[in-house]
Amino acid sequence: IISRNAAPKYTDTLIKLVKDPSIDVAREAATGLGKIADAKARGPLLDALAHADKDNRQKFLEALRDGIGGEGLVIALGSVSKDKVETTWHQNKQLFDMLRKIADPRQSNALVQYIGTKPHIHWETEAALRLAEVGDLRAVPYLAGRMRLDPLKVYSDSNDYERMQKRDDNARVVAARMLADLAIVHPEAIADIRAKAEDAMIFWLHDKPEPHANGLRFLAAVGSTKDIDAMRKWSNPSVGLPKEGQQPPLPREWEIAQSALRYVGWLKDQPSWGVLEKDFSRRDKKTDLTMDSMMGGGLALLGMTVRAINVGASDGFAQWGDPKAYPILTKFIEDEQENEQGRIEACFALSWVSTDDNMSDIVKRIEKFKGKEPKKQFIRGCYLEALLHRPVPGTAAGLVEMIDKDTDVEVRHQIARAIGFAGFDDKVQATLFKKMEDVDMRNDAALALILGGTIDAATKTVAMYADYPKETLDELKDVYYRSFGYWSDDDFVKGRLYKWVDTAEAIARIKVKDTLQDWTRLRLQAQFENLDFDNGPHSMTRVVLRYRIMEDAKKGDGAKKKLAIQTLKFMKEQGSLMALRDEPGETGQLASKAFFEFMNPKIVVGENIPSAKEPSAGGAIPVRQ
Repeated sequence: IISRNAAPKYTDTLIKLVKDPSIDVAREAATGLGKIADAKARGPLLDALAHADKDNRQKFLEALRDGIGGEGLVIALGSVSKDKVETTWHQNKQLFDMLRKIADPRQSNALVQYIGTKPHIHWETEAALRLAEVGDLRAVPYLAGRMRLDPLKVYSDSNDYERMQKRDDNARVVAARMLADLAIVHPEAIADIRAKAEDAMIFWLHDKPEPHANGLRFLAAVGSTKDIDAMRKWSNPSVGLPKEGQQPPLPREWEIAQSALRYVGWLKDQPSWGVLEKDFSRRDKKTDLTMDSMMGGGLALLGMTVRAINVGASDGFAQWGDPKAYPILTKFIEDEQENEQGRIEACFALSWVSTDDNMSDIVKRIEKFKGKEPKKQFIRGCYLEALLHRPVPGTAAGLVEMIDKDTDVEVRHQIARAIGFAGFDDKVQATLFKKMEDVDMRNDAALALILGGTIDAATKTVAMYADYPKETLDELKDVYYRSFGYWSDDDFVKGRLYKWVDTAEAIARIKVKDTLQDWTRLRLQAQFENLDFDNGPHSMTRVVLRYRIMEDAKKGDGAKKKLAIQTLKFMKEQGSLMALRDEPGETGQLASKAFFEFMNPKIVVGENIPSAKEPSAGGAIPVRQ
């Protein structure tokens, strides 16, 4: 109680209590001293941390984290042991790892003060990364400065942990990703970010044997054309394609091209349009580069190379978003001798280049390729990929009858997702419930109802599995899980992401055969864990998504605030919830309740979550993840 109401008048009492032999007492007192945080309070707190053994130190740090937040962990940096360099390194790492996980926006000022103490460049970079992860622009000059520092020169050979840092360039790789994320969440500051970091990023891109995709992403995000000649060269290599029968490795120039093609598209570089278009006609028309064909005949390396540039060009068109790409992509998609993986990416690109009329045409093409022949089924499933990422209201009525026994099982899954993501009316809902009566179509109809139905429809759907075999529900769980994994900015803007979370939470509260159906929550949460990296055109990293949800929680209307805070709790964003508690009015009230629920969770049965990279059963139509 004293710590919860910490004030300078309680300092002497808390100093006595932080020395208590009971660690439970001492760690509660540590939280109070951390809140007071003046010179008198800090000394005993840091002394208690410094003299704690490994286990008790962890308990102290967890108390500071949960009681104060990120700022308490930054204060604890002052307790790091200086006796042994190995201990210093590992205690610093422990704290910065905890700071990354909590991602508390309130830790920023303390981190800036820490950087002002001139720590080793490694820890300065870690502190700057923690700033960037909560969207703080003060990270930019420090991360830009790090882009010019070679790890071989930054670290010594005197100990194992520094030698480990010399084995890769991970600090600059992550710094480049964070700089790009900052540009995306702060469009109003792009000119300033570009001025501070552009030259350093270009230096790094040319300092490496191969330009890293994160650096190219940053240049595209800030609209930099300063190094456009190099970008064009990387996206359009002068070397020839591998010859038939040529052995690995894949030529380095074509590996680079796959990334560079996406980013010249992001920059909407007019001279590169012709390169993107040309990359869909690289295949010799006499050569079959489908996956089956590549398994023999010495075509593996050639096929891998053409597949790489097809994917890169598709991503370039997707970033560009120009409808002129539509006929180029559809022609490529319907060529049955082109590589399937390249065609899937082209179908994904259709989501971003198509007009409303184009999307209506795609629905017609899906109907056109309804034969049982595997190659026709593939094209049909591929076109459905476009509807997943650009849901078109009103298409469900035309798609629902395609859920039938004659359709390939993976194509049925795609149809169900397309129906669910687009939404549907009562008539389609009734049809889906009717289809659940057929064991062959049950899970596809159920998937559509869970993804696109009302809360009542989704919970009713899962409740019906009380009458079905356990194996049927297990299959539904896997199909549901694989429906996610790619998160677009459009999913956020259109509110689909909030809807998925709201539905998952509602289903988690119902019971089937006396068992809570927590699998929706656990499996969707598992997919949220796959957000660290950029996942293709128009995707969001966790940093970007968290920042945008925080803005909704602070500035949205009442309903949006509630959904935003529910989603932050769902994502286990402890620091965000702690920071939002300080906001006035409804936001603070909702965040306080959500934080209490986060810290006092109900005990649930664990779920066996499949790997995100694990192929779907059958594998006929890969889902973009």
